[in-house]
Amino acid sequence: MVRYRQGQMPDPEERARLDELEARLQEVEEPDRNVAATTVGRVLQDLHRNQGVSVARLRQWIGRLRGGTLSAEQASVAESDFDALEREADQRGG
Repeated sequence: MVRYRQGQMPDPEERARLDELEARLQEVEEPDRNVAATTVGRVLQDLHRNQGVSVARLRQWIGRLRGGTLSAEQASVAESDFDALEREADQRGG
């Protein structure tokens, strides 16, 4: 994440991963959707409950990563949030 805060844009492979993650986050945010019924929804609910990391915050980090606008402090927090997301997913086997 350090290189992104220095104004460099994600490479195509990283951009594709960010696109996939953002699409999953958007699905969870759709109104009238039973979020708890999906594995992704349960992981995100656990992440918010256990770590205080919201879907909106993850989407904010994605936008700033794409734009290369993360400060050093923001990059550190974003990395921590994405690590927490991975841990929650691993705990669920996802």
